[in-house]
Amino acid sequence: MAAANPTPLAGRRALVTGGASGIGAAIARRLAADGAAVVIADLQSDAAARLAGEIGATGVQLDVTDFDRVHAVVRESGPFDILVNSAGVDQHAFFTKTSPDDWRRLLAVNLESVLNTTHAVLPAMQQAGYGRIINVASEAGRLG
Repeated sequence: MAAANPTPLAGRRALVTGGASGIGAAIARRLAADGAAVVIADLQSDAAARLAGEIGATGVQLDVTDFDRVHAVVRESGPFDILVNSAGVDQHAFFTKTSPDDWRRLLAVNLESVLNTTHAVLPAMQQAGYGRIINVASEAGRLG
């Protein structure tokens, strides 16, 4: 019986947005442990760099709502075989206490960023004939 591959993602490159903390950080750790070359993209560059140093990854500062910057990071650090969209924000206030600016921010981070990153990584995945895109969502999106 053949032994299981201890590094099943060896040779794969992964981009994890919102990867400096929380669920994104846990995913980045696991991908690195499984052998993937991980790029941790987060608005908090210090936290991304700190985690990257711990797990042998690369940390980059990235505002996922900035279409052009997302594409630049993918050009500079890609191509990627795996994309994990884990960046997200929540608004802890009653709806009547929020504003259109609040709504735009929520939509930009929680929805548009997924479109931005997917748009940036997908052409190389299509060309390679391989790719995995994982979108992490919050219960807050369902409950409002």
